[in-house]
Amino acid sequence: MRIGLDIDNVILDTDKVLIEEFLKEDKNKRNKGIINKDLYLMSGMFDWSKDEIDEFLHLNMENIAKNLKTKENAKEYIDKLLEEHQIYLISNRNSKQYKDAYTTTINNLKENNINYTKLIITETNDKSDACFENKIDVMIDDRPSNCLKLVDKGIKCILFKSQYETRNFNEFEVINNWKELYELLKRMPKK
Repeated sequence: MRIGLDIDNVILDTDKVLIEEFLKEDKNKRNKGIINKDLYLMSGMFDWSKDEIDEFLHLNMENIAKNLKTKENAKEYIDKLLEEHQIYLISNRNSKQYKDAYTTTINNLKENNINYTKLIITETNDKSDACFENKIDVMIDDRPSNCLKLVDKGIKCILFKSQYETRNFNEFEVINNWKELYELLKRMPKK
């Protein structure tokens, strides 16, 4: 089976580090901290404007990404999956936030000892073209909007639920951690 994995918040613990960095930068802005802990970072957790968020990410994301660590058990389960499957890492890391997304990503994956079949960096959140071109059987992503786009185009998607996602979905399966993901993938028919 060809398994597509998003990188940020599926393999790497990106939101945790971003929140820490946003909190540091917030002290240089209005110093209000988190104003709504139930909202996602880019959607109102802080009192920052879209332009402030975009500027912060443009100036800092590449350096932040260099130091990201894996989510609990991600490496172990990826290695187990690679024994029988192909793993395609498909991530949206765009030129607005990265000077060289591919090299930064490769270096971070090496540092974290993450093994995979192929790395694909997209310029948009819509990963359906990359999934079609690489004949992905199932894609795992942390954003419901990305999963919905994939399902609408006939690609099976599993949502790796974040702590900020409270909605229920009928369009795709939802998992909370790497153990659940591994067990679900083991039950899927092999192709």
